[in-house]
Amino acid sequence: MNNPLLITLEIVDTLHRYGECSSITLETMHSVSPASLKRHLAEARLLGADIESLRAGKGWVYQLKNGSAVMPLCKIWIDLERSRSLLE
Repeated sequence: MNNPLLITLEIVDTLHRYGECSSITLETMHSVSPASLKRHLAEARLLGADIESLRAGKGWVYQLKNGSAVMPLCKIWIDLERSRSLLE
């Protein structure tokens, strides 16, 4: 089962690492549908990520504007979500 919070956090991390990404790139990298990507981006914004949407031809490009502010906590949260298990 996919962890929706982890996917959201990994999308934020991807935007931080690459600077900007197209919607198609994010959908492919994180195995999500266009509708799911929109939900993950909305959730990331609610968590404090300042994600800018830019029209690029027929698609969209996304940029994380406050990466230095959100990434320290995001990286900790990613590690916690990856290690979370009921088996331990």
